[in-house]
Amino acid sequence: MMFQAATLRVVQRVLTLGTLSAAAAFLPGCIVVSHGYSDSPQYTETRTVVVPVNAGTAVDVRTRNGSVEIGSGAAPEAVVVATLRARTQQRLDDAKLVADDSGGTLNVRVEWPDGRAQPGEGCSVKIDAPAPNGVHVDTSNGRITLRDTAGLADLDTSNGTIRVTNHAGEVLADSSNGAIHISDASGPVEAITSNGRIELVNVGGRAVANTSNGSIMAHLAESSPGPVQLRSSNGSIDLAIGSAFVGELKVSTSNGNVRLNSPATVSNMVSGRSATLQFGSGGPSSSVRTSNASVSITSTSSARQPAISR
Repeated sequence: MMFQAATLRVVQRVLTLGTLSAAAAFLPGCIVVSHGYSDSPQYTETRTVVVPVNAGTAVDVRTRNGSVEIGSGAAPEAVVVATLRARTQQRLDDAKLVADDSGGTLNVRVEWPDGRAQPGEGCSVKIDAPAPNGVHVDTSNGRITLRDTAGLADLDTSNGTIRVTNHAGEVLADSSNGAIHISDASGPVEAITSNGRIELVNVGGRAVANTSNGSIMAHLAESSPGPVQLRSSNGSIDLAIGSAFVGELKVSTSNGNVRLNSPATVSNMVSGRSATLQFGSGGPSSSVRTSNASVSITSTSSARQPAISR
């Protein structure tokens, strides 16, 4: 069922005519239109949709060229605020914001005229819903932010930062050109980016992090048994593990040092650049590897509490 009746439209239009004063560009309720050539969308509209949902409803957002923010709200419904950008007023008017509860999932997407968005067109989405449980986000050229969510979080953006705070469940985060910050996640975490720093703080389960051009900081929860798989081509790796961590950990770097400050049996130390560590008896295999930086292995209790990057 679609709840478009509750849609509130706030249209901002600004007319730019060559020497139009800067003050006029900020007049409330104006329209911004450029009479010169531009490849950027010229028309913007913000729409709000309220959808009755049950607590624990999953959320699925599919958009492009826009950020997505999802959080837990106290109201007994989901509030969806979307900012659309289009190349013409007609295309903006014809674009449909779809927000409906189908099979226990809140689905949010934009249906563009002629079935496709034109270059530069896109939509940013902000959602407050009661205790979201299960989140899927697919966007491009925009950041993804989650707070106070649960279940499986499957997050994908091509050019933007991913930030997750206080998530009860598993997190899969993928960005090709952006940093990834995940804190207070109780389940397994997988973070992959090609150009950005990865920060994992107080992770309760398995931790996988892979970046080509960035450092990695992975501080596991005291109760996390691991394992970890951390890879960086051009960045340092800082791993802090708790007392519950178990298994073999292989550490290596090509152009850097390995620094150890954790209660483990160390073997096969080679030139300060590689080592094998054993925590407890048995357990799964873990690895930490970088090419052009140092590696630090410490215990969670002795590691300085990190400040998450903003």
